[in-house]
Amino acid sequence: MTEKSHAPDRSTDQGVRAAARAALAERTLDFVVLVSLLAAVTTMFLLAGPQAFAAVTSVATGLFAAWRGRRRQ
Repeated sequence: MTEKSHAPDRSTDQGVRAAARAALAERTLDFVVLVSLLAAVTTMFLLAGPQAFAAVTSVATGLFAAWRGRRRQ
């Protein structure tokens, strides 16, 4: 028996690449938002002092969870 060689399906390959680029863009945006939230929380912590650590941490966690949750629905 002989094997037929098939040329790679370019439309599928382009679709995979486009999906990979979209995933990378989403992860990059998540990273930028997380770092921005960390900077904001650090500033709030420095202004409020160590007494507000739990509140500041909870707010930051809630904001990031809301950011991630809005796209998953």
